[in-house]
Amino acid sequence: MSQKLEQTLKEAATKNLSVAATLESLADLELEARNRRAVERRFHLSRLHAQPSIDTFHFQHHKSRMQSKSRILRLLDLNFLREGTNVVLIGKPKALLQARPLID
Repeated sequence: MSQKLEQTLKEAATKNLSVAATLESLADLELEARNRRAVERRFHLSRLHAQPSIDTFHFQHHKSRMQSKSRILRLLDLNFLREGTNVVLIGKPKALLQARPLID
């Protein structure tokens, strides 16, 4: 938060924000930074070699993946959480643990 303090204060002055709004903005920045560090820490502790992302997912690997591509991509909006529905992922459990970065 200290790194963005001056920038946030200048922005607050430019936009003529109240003290409460400025403090809320600073608190939001701190919360985002803490969440980001928590995710990074958990990933490091997981000892996984690569952090998989949808960008590196090989939809062409099997025709069933191509058929399910839109359904897989819809999971990214996380609507299943709001709706309270379950997601079942089927595959080899060790596949994620054996993932390697494409570029070292």
